[in-house]
Amino acid sequence: MKIFALADPHLSLNTPNKSHDKFGARWADHPRKIEAGWRATVGGDDLVLVAGDISWAMKMEGAQADLDFLAGLPGTKVIIRGNHDYWWSTPAKVRRAIGPTMRAIQHDALCIGRVAICGTRLWDVPGVGFGRLIDWQVATPKVGELQEKPARPEKPVRDEKAIAAKAAEDEKIYLRELERLRRSLTALEEIAPPDRGFLRIAMLHYPPCDVAMNPTGVTKLLEEHAINHVVFGHVHNLRQDLNPAPFGERNGVHYHLTACDYLDFTPKLIATIDN
Repeated sequence: MKIFALADPHLSLNTPNKSHDKFGARWADHPRKIEAGWRATVGGDDLVLVAGDISWAMKMEGAQADLDFLAGLPGTKVIIRGNHDYWWSTPAKVRRAIGPTMRAIQHDALCIGRVAICGTRLWDVPGVGFGRLIDWQVATPKVGELQEKPARPEKPVRDEKAIAAKAAEDEKIYLRELERLRRSLTALEEIAPPDRGFLRIAMLHYPPCDVAMNPTGVTKLLEEHAINHVVFGHVHNLRQDLNPAPFGERNGVHYHLTACDYLDFTPKLIATIDN
């Protein structure tokens, strides 16, 4: 069995006003690109990890077309929630909606053959940023649409109180997500102890570290629980010319950025194991 990953499909099959086409030529007709890359790569017995931002829909019924699209692609799919998955309801409702070829993880863990998987959304990790590494794109106007020259913005007034309040809220959410990750890793230990020969994978939506894999509270947890691979997304338009290449292996843990635009909309091979 081959294990692949592809995050951030950002589907909008029933939400046309949220098409990603406006974010540049790379995203034009991207569901077709996902399907083509997926079918050329993934077999029916393979596993694909989809680390969040699945659908732009606001409610479950709006997301159903996007879930059905993924369900119809080859392989078994495992999904987690991203920060834009507003449609995601309770785990029970999500699991009823996704069908037999898909599995959902929410702060817990599961095994598929000899692959043990846990996961949570996570949040912005303190001290980790990607702003200078992003190839910022200007939204492309539609055919016939005039693009006005933007006015020169005034220098914003720095609101120290608002900045401090946002930092405090971000830290609160991060600590809550860190505890959810700890809960998910504990569930993994119960179903797949490290000495039983399982391939151990953590799915996150937010990156757990910077591109150089400097240590964070998240990487510490992943190492303590002997995770083999971590797949995540969230970061878009990461520059393709970075040298050395971003992420990789550190202290026995392999870190994979799997945002679909970074992978040219084709699932990335993470590992191959015997069933």
